[in-house]
Amino acid sequence: MNDPGLGELTDYAVRVRRALHKIPELSGEEYETSAFVRAKLEELGYRVRSVHTGLYADVEGTAGEPGTIALRADFDGLPIPERTGLPFASECGRMHACGHDGHTAMLLAAAKRFAAVPPKRNVRLIFQFGEEGEGGAAKMIDGGALDGVTEIYAFHLCPELEKGRFATNAETLFAGVMEFNVVINGKSSHCALPEEGRDAIAAAARFITESKPLAERKGGALMHTGKISGGSARNVVADRAVLECSFRYNDKARLAEVKKELAELLARLDGEFGTKSVTEVRSVYPPLVCDAACVAKMRALVSAEHIGGRYTAEDFAFYLERVPGCMCWLGVRDGVHVSPLHSDTFDFDESVMAEGIKAFVALGDAQDADRTE
Repeated sequence: MNDPGLGELTDYAVRVRRALHKIPELSGEEYETSAFVRAKLEELGYRVRSVHTGLYADVEGTAGEPGTIALRADFDGLPIPERTGLPFASECGRMHACGHDGHTAMLLAAAKRFAAVPPKRNVRLIFQFGEEGEGGAAKMIDGGALDGVTEIYAFHLCPELEKGRFATNAETLFAGVMEFNVVINGKSSHCALPEEGRDAIAAAARFITESKPLAERKGGALMHTGKISGGSARNVVADRAVLECSFRYNDKARLAEVKKELAELLARLDGEFGTKSVTEVRSVYPPLVCDAACVAKMRALVSAEHIGGRYTAEDFAFYLERVPGCMCWLGVRDGVHVSPLHSDTFDFDESVMAEGIKAFVALGDAQDADRTE
């Protein structure tokens, strides 16, 4: 295969991105997406391995060095009806509103380059399912996607950062998150006889009021109750309330403390209101902390600048708990494309994918990050 130039690779990425943009699928349900990506990889001559709908494939490097550098893209969509007006817009009530179609297109373009011109390093191409709430990264790891990997890298499109610029940090780039429900069981009665009931909504209101300052009192954390449901009628004491909550944190040690403190708060409220409460943890992501040497490597390769962390979460953090690595933001903001991630109008200038393709290719030829002192 002849060496495809950057222009050809970018055109390829645009075609791939538009095809994927038309068929967004939710986390864990990416069957058509997975089949599309598999077909592209097999066309390029790769042997593809599966983990549920996720895929990974290896490229043998020319330098004969031990170890493998992994490059990761994610490909699930969101349950958001699209309003971009694009000629290739999704019409299925779902949308690639977080740029995952772009992530996958850039990595497939890099895979095309590696098939024509093998990289110096052994490279593992990881196409991950279920980033949006499924914790697909942990399942990919269980399925062997990190076996033999010595470093891992990924890029995420960023509408707050100027188009074409890279940014990361060696602190906490994304917060850890515990998504959980609190189920408060009470006893119904007529509101004229409240003493005969056990008011689950009153207990829930107190939990909301007291849990936020409790969880956030040490800083570097955020507590939010986003949904509450309960009760049956305006004149009936509620016998049940369900709160859907999110705790986000920068310090991993704080998670265990907060779980204990929230349990103590609920026990106190149960004693006061006569209720019985149960906490149901739905998912836990660790904070995403990039390796300092890998951050320095990205500064050298793509002039990655410093950017502060945020309270959104990214399951790339699971990979970084196992091996050194770095995630970089790739800016897409310009005078036209200003919609935030997870917006029904999110879009980007597709020419920016050339920067991600170049960066993936450069990583395939780069040495391991230097951790000597």
